Amino acid sequence: MAEVRPSRPPVSIAQRLVWSAVLLSAVILLIAGLVLSTLSARNAESGFDERLNVYLKALVADFAAFGESDRTEPGNLGEPRFELPISGWYWQISRVDGERNRPQVIKASKSLFAARLPALESLGVVAGSDGVFESYAEGPDKREVRIVERIIDLGEDGRYSVAVAGDPTELRAELRRFHLALWAALGLLGLALVSVTVAQVRFGLGPLADLRKAVGQIRRGEAERIDGAYPQEIAPLAEELNQLVVANHEVVERARTHVGNLAHALKTPLSVIVNEADAEGGPLADKVKEQTVLMRDQVQYYLDRARAAARAAAVGNTTDVEPTVNGLVRTFQKVYRDKALLFDSVIADGAKFRGEKQDFEEMLGNLIDNAGKWATSRVSVEVQPAPDTPKERPFLHVIVEDDGPGLPEDKRRDATRRGKRLDETRPGSGLGLSIVVDLAHLYGGTFQLEDSPLGGLRARLVLPAVAS
Repeated sequence: MAEVRPSRPPVSIAQRLVWSAVLLSAVILLIAGLVLSTLSARNAESGFDERLNVYLKALVADFAAFGESDRTEPGNLGEPRFELPISGWYWQISRVDGERNRPQVIKASKSLFAARLPALESLGVVAGSDGVFESYAEGPDKREVRIVERIIDLGEDGRYSVAVAGDPTELRAELRRFHLALWAALGLLGLALVSVTVAQVRFGLGPLADLRKAVGQIRRGEAERIDGAYPQEIAPLAEELNQLVVANHEVVERARTHVGNLAHALKTPLSVIVNEADAEGGPLADKVKEQTVLMRDQVQYYLDRARAAARAAAVGNTTDVEPTVNGLVRTFQKVYRDKALLFDSVIADGAKFRGEKQDFEEMLGNLIDNAGKWATSRVSVEVQPAPDTPKERPFLHVIVEDDGPGLPEDKRRDATRRGKRLDETRPGSGLGLSIVVDLAHLYGGTFQLEDSPLGGLRARLVLPAVAS
């Protein structure tokens, strides 16, 4: 048999909206961050190359001047680090008429300190459209430097390579600072977007929360319809729910009317049969009377059940437990006055049954009556909230117990069967506990019989409650 896996709880609309906004915002901000980071790196590198090209053009212009006498010593080109040994900033002019991999250095900055810059062309670097080579390479002190190089042809004077190198450490430090500030700003922007989204979702779904509260008030019997103004997207739903509540009440009222009419229609013929049997006398009349009474009890049982089913389906019925229990206890104290029974009750404050008062009275009344019949000296009634039940759908534990002889476990099932009487010497029709079972099931509750600490029988009824 295939394994049945528990279904995952559905995700709320608010969670779906918030998480989708978080995901989309994160993707958009990540893409924006990568694009801005790439553009800033390219712009920074382009600015650095532009600075090196300024030095390169100055060297080329000086070296390509007409006549040896017109050439001047380039000096530091406005950058003092060209004068400091192994500073990371270098320039070099080499003759490349011979072997390209071993150019002859004819002029260089003092910072090179007898070292030389590598030829970019020999490293496989391709010149740009302007004839300038640009790339990173290893410098004299094994540090990476950014080199721009240009080959100039002076005709009879030969071909020369003019190269300028700069230390990109400052460039990269600046980029790190920019990236840190960029991602921090994007992170704060993301948090701001999430906060705005959460606020927007809470505000936008507020009318749904109000509608839920209004429906809960109807279910608890605190209101008869949904009132208030709702947005145009939700207003039709509120109106449809109001129509549903009205239709529910109409169906219940029609069911009550039909059941009442049927009860009156059947009671009269049955009463006539009983009266005729009493008038005739004899064994046949007694048998007719016996079966007629049984028929009347059965008809009454099913009529009561039909009425209870209609009431259980109604929306918004609630019953205060404490006054109902107290009223029943006072009644049965009088009924069993001759037995001198002690009736005590413990009721939770504010306990409310989610259903019709008549049904609650019938269930509890049957249990107290049954306990009173069998009790020796005491009957106890307790109503407490059921533990481990969800707040959205709470339940009540209604416990009725006595100190009588109890009931063996193998006979408890028979005790709840319709028309079953375990002791024919006791008064009753045998319908009491079966009515309790049926009504409890109609309201989504349960009923069971247990051993009582008092020594007799405990009847435990679990019924839906109204959330406090």
